[in-house]
Formats: sequence, structure tokens, C-alpha cells
Amino acid sequence: MSKTTGAIKFVFWFAVSIGLFYYSWWSYSSGQMVSWYYYEAKTDGYAVHSAYFKNATKENPAMLQIGKFDKIEGLQAVEVKKGDRLPKNTDGIIDKKVIKDEKRAKLEGGMLKVMVASEVKDARGFKYKDTFKHKGILTNPWAGAWNVVMVLIIGLALGLMAEGFTDIMGLKLDKIVHH
Repeated sequence: MSKTTGAIKFVFWFAVSIGLFYYSWWSYSSGQMVSWYYYEAKTDGYAVHSAYFKNATKENPAMLQIGKFDKIEGLQAVEVKKGDRLPKNTDGIIDKKVIKDEKRAKLEGGMLKVMVASEVKDARGFKYKDTFKHKGILTNPWAGAWNVVMVLIIGLALGLMAEGFTDIMGLKLDKIVHH
């Protein structure tokens, strides 16, 4: 194969690799990837983004504004019913049962008051930190498959780019024949 053909191959697959990396980065940073994964309510409650109130305590509770938001930004909550599509940036649901107990969160003055964002629990001899993250969410299994496919496609593009580079350099790698 000529060096010119190798250079064309290298440049093409380099451009494809850059495009794939950019698309993957954009998908992650824009929240598209997260919204594909956290997509449906598994229970009735309030959709939230738990990172915004992760330090809430009884002494310093977080007050979440309840409303109909397309994207949760800051201390906001959206009431959802089982099967509803979740707003962007949702990573957990505060269940109606938790609110009814009024130990960790409760409704107060048209707002959702989160008093205990996380607590250490014990189950079968193991202690774990119980937060609202990932709670009450039905995840989309195809979102995980999309990630795997993207990694495979990026790997293929990088491999073909490397093949073009070896053609430019004039390297001819012989395959090992096993007898």
C-alpha cells in the first residue's frame, strides 16, 4: 500500500475519531447520556438531583422548590407518578412514603424540606450510606448498551487510524504463522 493511501486513511480515521470523541463528550456533558439512563419513575414521589442537597442536615435543611420543570437545576423538585418520564438532571426520587414518615423529608409551605440527605444504615451486618441517588428510578438498559457500542466504535476508529499511520511509516507487520 502506498504512503499516500496510508496518509488518506490516517487523516480520515483521525477525523472520525475526533468526531466520535466530541460526540461522546457532548452527550455526557449536555446531560443527554444521563437522561437516557435515568428515564422513568418507578414510584410516586418527587424527582430530584441529589447532588444539590447532599449536605442537608436537620440543623441545616435544604428547601426544594416544587414545580413543573423540564430540567432540574438547583434546589428544585418535580412531582412524578409511577411510569412518568423524568425531567433532565434527575438522579433520584424522594418517595411519598419517605415524605409521609417526615423523618428525612417533608412537605412544608408548598416546598419540599430535606432534613437528612444521607444516613448510615445496617443490612445483614454491612453498613452503607443510604442517599436519594438512584432511588425510585427505572433505568433504561439500552443506555448502557449505547455506551458499550460507542466504546467499540471509538476503538475501531483508533485501530484503523493506527493502521493508516503504520502505512505512512512504511511498516509492514507480518502475521505470525503458528504451526
